[in-house]
Amino acid sequence: MKVGVFIGVDYGLDAVKEFLAKAMKLFDNVQWSFIGGSTVVNMPRISGEPDVVIVIGGDGSLLRFIHEYPEYISKPIIHVGAGRVNFLSEILVTEGPHALGNVFKGEYDIDERLMLGIYFGGKSFYALNEVVVKGTDPGRMMSVTVSEGDVELMSGRVDGVVVSTPTGSTAYNLALGGPVVDYRVKSKVITPIAPFSRTLIPIVHPYESLITISSTEDFYVICDGFIKGKAKTITVGPWEGRVRLVRLRRVNMYERLRTRLLRP
Repeated sequence: MKVGVFIGVDYGLDAVKEFLAKAMKLFDNVQWSFIGGSTVVNMPRISGEPDVVIVIGGDGSLLRFIHEYPEYISKPIIHVGAGRVNFLSEILVTEGPHALGNVFKGEYDIDERLMLGIYFGGKSFYALNEVVVKGTDPGRMMSVTVSEGDVELMSGRVDGVVVSTPTGSTAYNLALGGPVVDYRVKSKVITPIAPFSRTLIPIVHPYESLITISSTEDFYVICDGFIKGKAKTITVGPWEGRVRLVRLRRVNMYERLRTRLLRP
């Protein structure tokens, strides 16, 4: 089996180094290769296609990986938590690498996560968590209209708009007071950022339905925290790809909310 490793953190590297050193010794029949990120162990640079990918870091590291290495999105991803929250991770770096043995034997399930497609300027982009529309002047509000076809869903002055997947509903959307959406529900959440009018509230919208976000002035288009460009109008809808997370046990979203995200 060929395993590609991406290390998305630049802190706590002693623990990461120990985790990988133990894993490489324990599973010496595995072909280990380095994809990118921080270098902590001697590992050859990847060539060809890995069978699985190990992403070490927090949830932000996972987002960074799928945007920096889109060619590996379809691969099973083992997220090893080495960040601050680790909401999406399956293994924690402090737990050691022994659980990887089940993965290498093929004893795992795949948790497929929906992604958003973002279209403007003749180009297409994607997001696992959310796409954020924000004005180019941080000191001014912007006038935005969100519509589905000829039906207006939201219009008014705001600091921006967030459109999130169920996976992203526990991120920026939640910080804005939007609802947490069970990841099994095919939907997206449209949440205004600091709206001038209290009548502008979050909307849970069908995943498959296209929406248009438009303004009279340019705005930044930010996918999972990465600026993709400026536009006056974008279209947001489904993306055919999925992020495929390796699961060694049944994921209980609500237990994770209590123990990892909403803890005091």
